[in-house]
Amino acid sequence: MNSSDPSRRSKSCPATVQRPEKRRKNLPLALVIAIDILLIGIGLVVFALFHHVLPRDIKTSGQILPTATTTSTPISTQTDPTAETTPAETERGAWGAKFADKFTDGAVEKTASTYKSENINISVSKVRTGDVTYYVADFYLRDLQYLRTAFAGGNYGHGISDEVLDMAIENNAILAITGDYYGIRDHGVVIRNGRLYRENVYEDVLVIGNDGSMETFTGDEFDIEMIKVNGAWQAWSFGPMLLDNGQPMTTFNSRVNPRNPRAAIGCFEPGHYCFVLVDGRQPGYSSGMTLTELSGLFYDLGCKTAYNLDGGQSAVMVFLDAWVNRPYRDGRKVSDIIYIGE
Repeated sequence: MNSSDPSRRSKSCPATVQRPEKRRKNLPLALVIAIDILLIGIGLVVFALFHHVLPRDIKTSGQILPTATTTSTPISTQTDPTAETTPAETERGAWGAKFADKFTDGAVEKTASTYKSENINISVSKVRTGDVTYYVADFYLRDLQYLRTAFAGGNYGHGISDEVLDMAIENNAILAITGDYYGIRDHGVVIRNGRLYRENVYEDVLVIGNDGSMETFTGDEFDIEMIKVNGAWQAWSFGPMLLDNGQPMTTFNSRVNPRNPRAAIGCFEPGHYCFVLVDGRQPGYSSGMTLTELSGLFYDLGCKTAYNLDGGQSAVMVFLDAWVNRPYRDGRKVSDIIYIGE
């Protein structure tokens, strides 16, 4: 038998069939680059979505910072890390004696623009000048514990947000203003009600000490280790600072200098503070303020320290469960508030 007979070839070893080669087409270089850019962009969007936008509750109650004294158990002996802390309480009546005519003997007196009790005195005024409308909430406190902060949803975390009005109502706030929107970033000092949640620096920092003093620092000046030793009641990282040793400024550590809606906090002296809310981006009603104009306003008011908070569409002030100002596009949800409450 001829082994070369084609009819006797093994079926498992078929003859090789030569097929014509197909010519491979290369994509144009410009298209390849465009596809790469698109894929990189999609990757960045997905990263940003999961890292910055989607809510993430960070399971921490914060590090309790030192205080000279507290109204409850001393910090050195506290065992419950979630227990509410208080600032170093001034002797009962210390600020009350200093501002004796600002408080009542116990009754609460309220009007559409004022609130007065044995612990708190608030007066809200509306000012219209040129094409700008702004609001000043001037307030006196018997003790620093009445100046508080609150997180959206009651938890520290990323991307957790709520309306300023809703947060104010949930926390029984008498007066409230938007905070520094800490939850939109992964950096910036966060100290709230005597607890340290985040310590990395983001440009200018505002600190309220346990004695009620208010001080601003540049990022280079701020020393978190000193805060851990001496303690603090609140600290924010939005900025910029608006006064330099009590004097108005014209140069700021910020790129958002044009006229905008603004929210800010100022201090006259321990126990006497103010919130300022400037409406803007609304032709015929209010165009907003530049940082230079805002700095000049705080100087004219007589504040010794002032600090810019989250503004723009976030700029909202609430008093007695109602909006004070006219927020741009009805405002937006934010991650935190500063408020006054009994």
